Amino acid sequence: MDSVSSSREKRIRDQKRKFGKSFGFIWVIIFIYLFQPTLEAIEILKYSIASRDIILGEMIYEIETTNQEVLFRSFFSTNQNENPQKDIELVINRKNLSPILSKKWLKISEGEIIIEAQYNQERVNVFLISPYGRKEVSLKTSFPIFDMEQVFFLPGLENSGEFPNRQFPVLIPASGMIWTGKIVKIDEDEKSVQLKYTLAGEILFLQYEKAAPYRLLTMKAPNRGYDLILKE
Repeated sequence: MDSVSSSREKRIRDQKRKFGKSFGFIWVIIFIYLFQPTLEAIEILKYSIASRDIILGEMIYEIETTNQEVLFRSFFSTNQNENPQKDIELVINRKNLSPILSKKWLKISEGEIIIEAQYNQERVNVFLISPYGRKEVSLKTSFPIFDMEQVFFLPGLENSGEFPNRQFPVLIPASGMIWTGKIVKIDEDEKSVQLKYTLAGEILFLQYEKAAPYRLLTMKAPNRGYDLILKE
């Protein structure tokens, strides 16, 4: 009887362990399902890269929106190189519009340079990866701060239809410096509004839709020698 009882108790303990493991696994699956980002929309914007009425190539932005974040990816191609090249990748916190991750790809004769900025509440860690090696710098910051690439999409991110004059801190990851960006409304009509954006001595003229989703229609960059024009 003792042997039979002991065997029965062992089977019961084994069954309890198996049930406990299965139950724990089920809760892990439920947790992942409930809290993983949910894809809400994907938008693709295509811009002509123009200079003095000559089309030099195309810039493509892929905008992926989840319930938690907005992810921007951009690629460009030129008339000399039809294969799209990586340009930027940018992840924004949808709740407070703070940047989470910024990456920039640059082609040089020796290979590729990647500039990556990782944001948190108190610091930004900037990494430079090139054929010559890897460098890292940590910058102390305060909230709010914007990434240079993010500013072009603020009207759409804010989703308010307001285009106020403003100043705000902007990080330029390539230099590791924080500058004060300035936006001033200079003109508008029934369908669009034009803003003048000044940062680190550079001036850009940005035209946006006045209605949702407040897409960037044109960007004129006198210092860069080219413009972006949204393709219909």
